[in-house]
Amino acid sequence: MTYDTKTIFPAQENVDGKKHTTTKQQDTEEDIEKADVIKLYNSYREGGYKVSVTFTAPPKKDAGDDEEISPFEVAKQLALQGIDYKATLKIKSKGAYDDMKPVMDIVEDSGFDLTVTATLKVNSNTTTNLQKPNSWINEDNVYKVNPKASSDNINDLKDLYDTLDKKGYEVDITIKPKAPKADDMDDENDSFANQLSAYPDGTLVTFRLEDDE
Repeated sequence: MTYDTKTIFPAQENVDGKKHTTTKQQDTEEDIEKADVIKLYNSYREGGYKVSVTFTAPPKKDAGDDEEISPFEVAKQLALQGIDYKATLKIKSKGAYDDMKPVMDIVEDSGFDLTVTATLKVNSNTTTNLQKPNSWINEDNVYKVNPKASSDNINDLKDLYDTLDKKGYEVDITIKPKAPKADDMDDENDSFANQLSAYPDGTLVTFRLEDDE
């Protein structure tokens, strides 16, 4: 099993007289073995950095592949290893008001708060008039639904996820493992290794580094 990695280093600021220069560095690697990802993580911590880690499971392998990584499986693996996480549901679909109104109803009926953003197109080719709110729901404008749907237990989101998915809307659940509460470096290393093991082949592991002052 291999992983991809991205490392975001602290910004470096250089001052030369009145000239201030900020340098940002990112390193990426592909197809890294698990042991080497752990070594990379350890090297950053031993190098005096504070390390924040995020895991991004891969999407479908290709357009013709029905195999998709399930966020529920990732959450299950984390739970089996005693790793707490936060699951957040996001709706990627967007469209005209008439297309997205059912989504608003589904989210509200499921008991979640939500916000709705609208992109109004106002030009000579549309009928949108900012002085007439009734015109804001015509087919020229684009609506997006943002549910406030997060939980420490992914099963709290399952009914909403399944309902939206069955109706053909593009929906995603991101899983963010919580930072380990470790008493020493060895315990924290073990926690990172366990988190990594819960994710499938091809996962992107992002290290965000901060100077440990």
